[in-house]
Amino acid sequence: MDNNSLCIIESSPERIRNGDVFFPFRQDSNFFYLTGYNEPHAILLIYKTGRKINSHFFSKKPNKLDEIWTGKIMLSSQIKKIHEFDKCGYINEINKYMDLYLKNANTVYHSLEDVSLIKKKLDDIIAKLDKKYRNGVKSPSKIFSLKKTLQSLRLIKDKTEINTIKYACEISAKAHVNLMKKCKPGISEKELEAELSFIFNQNGCADAYPAIVAAGKNACTLHYTKNSAKLKNGDLLLTDAACEYLNYASDITRTIPINGKFTREQKLIYKIVLDAQIKAIRKCKIGNTLLDIDNEVIKIICRGLIKIGLLTGSLKKIIKDGVYKKFYMHNTSHWLGLDVHDPCDYQINNKPIKLKEGMIFTVEPGIYIRPNKSVPKKYHNIGIRIEDDILITKKGPEILTSLVPKNITDIEEIMQND
Repeated sequence: MDNNSLCIIESSPERIRNGDVFFPFRQDSNFFYLTGYNEPHAILLIYKTGRKINSHFFSKKPNKLDEIWTGKIMLSSQIKKIHEFDKCGYINEINKYMDLYLKNANTVYHSLEDVSLIKKKLDDIIAKLDKKYRNGVKSPSKIFSLKKTLQSLRLIKDKTEINTIKYACEISAKAHVNLMKKCKPGISEKELEAELSFIFNQNGCADAYPAIVAAGKNACTLHYTKNSAKLKNGDLLLTDAACEYLNYASDITRTIPINGKFTREQKLIYKIVLDAQIKAIRKCKIGNTLLDIDNEVIKIICRGLIKIGLLTGSLKKIIKDGVYKKFYMHNTSHWLGLDVHDPCDYQINNKPIKLKEGMIFTVEPGIYIRPNKSVPKKYHNIGIRIEDDILITKKGPEILTSLVPKNITDIEEIMQND
């Protein structure tokens, strides 16, 4: 932070679902990253004078009405003790302190939305300071968005964050193995979604994102979330579902045969995707980039599809012209952390970010074959994706989701022995 500066960041608001019913509360990821506080109606001010930095936290004041309807609210003294802020108070005091800190601030950092009440207060205070310029009063001359700074900090996970994500991965893996055992023709996608959520909640977690439980042709819709179809004998089931623990996400996809046995054509496509993923994970090393990993996947998928006749022509031209995108149309990786798609940069100065120790991301190649006259019918409606979460370490890639089988023989054994 610049000398004589103020940082303002607020919690997520409670969002109305309908009438007077609210959606389940989910804390703003950047706010949680800085504070560890997981309740609404809170604001953090960080002010720097000279080289001294202080934090001042504001929360909702405890009151009888909230205690009756939603439960007790922590005292500011309790919050100060638990979260170790320099100073704690209540939101009804925020105007006084914002006015005080802004009088001496040359720079303001924030990521407040225009609809935020705190943003309006900030604008009003600055407007009042501007009117006092004849008295020698100065308003902040520089205002910066916090988002890019916080996102760059979030890119490298510390030990606590890694252990939290590992636990989420462990529970998600447990849920996927259970799904393999429960899967059979005739049941609905929604039943299997419920099985996943049950295990997540049973272990103190929550869904990290809307589950994709996609049987048959539904697997060829990348973000299919209706989960309303019945499972049919002979089809595949693609499940992209995982939990978050203490707001930190995991992300797993597995594709399994509904009846417990892959067909010949399903095996051919599955082996291409699995081979691409295994070789891409070997590229997950310090100094490489997510682009290197993506390029490896594209190369192997294209070779595999050429070999079985679904792509024709030279490998180089197919990749250059992007012909493969009718079967593989998404990127191989995304950052993972407090958001299932952590909103961190992928490039700096137009150059891909190099992998460093402590980074966590997914590796998720796939092949999706929609019905098309140019494609033999035996391959129609095969959709396969295999996704794991990878931690970069000095010793190489650590697969955090390795407890979920992905080899054909292992999957078939689990499904047939249940």
